[in-house]
Amino acid sequence: MNLFDLEPLFRSLDALPAADGAAGGYPGFAARFREVLDVIAREQPDWAERARAYRDLDGPRLEQLRAAIQGDGLVGSDDPLLEFALLQTLRRYHRAPDAAPLDEGPDDATCPTCGSEADVAYLDEKGFRYAVCRLCDRRWPVPRVRCLYCGEEEAKKLEYYPYEEGYRLYRCKSCGRTLPAVDLREAGRLDLPRLRAAAVEMQFLYEAGAVEE
Repeated sequence: MNLFDLEPLFRSLDALPAADGAAGGYPGFAARFREVLDVIAREQPDWAERARAYRDLDGPRLEQLRAAIQGDGLVGSDDPLLEFALLQTLRRYHRAPDAAPLDEGPDDATCPTCGSEADVAYLDEKGFRYAVCRLCDRRWPVPRVRCLYCGEEEAKKLEYYPYEEGYRLYRCKSCGRTLPAVDLREAGRLDLPRLRAAAVEMQFLYEAGAVEE
């Protein structure tokens, strides 16, 4: 999976030090945001000019964008790169220090820790499925045959597209949402930077019509 070669980018972003929150706030958000932009510019030269153009966003607009990406109903951005940078900055405040998966959780995509949404999933060594929160990386068990976004449970409406080494893209025919995942029985240990990098490629290939069910 080397269409975009995004794995080094995701690894570098994951290596950035966590940011300390204060009473649920985001002190130093602008500085942490600029650090994320610098990593994007360094790891993806083709995106460097766009990334650096956002370094001078003023505080109020940056706060509005941050709130929008967390679902506060404000006007956000229509640039995927900017949304990506904001999400990666927020992750620095929310990443859970405990990497162990929870024993139980909701049957949907809503993280039981921070309330954000799962962006990827995996099947463990026993074949049980776990969702992974896009913000805090919290993991919790979810049903194998169920759309985590709309609750659809009819097997014929739940399809998936296979990729390399156990990677696959699940799609619900009822709501149209997709969920990238990896089967650890084929791929080995869970590697979130690799999974998230592969997810970008899987989604791109799916939208381009380059895969078959």
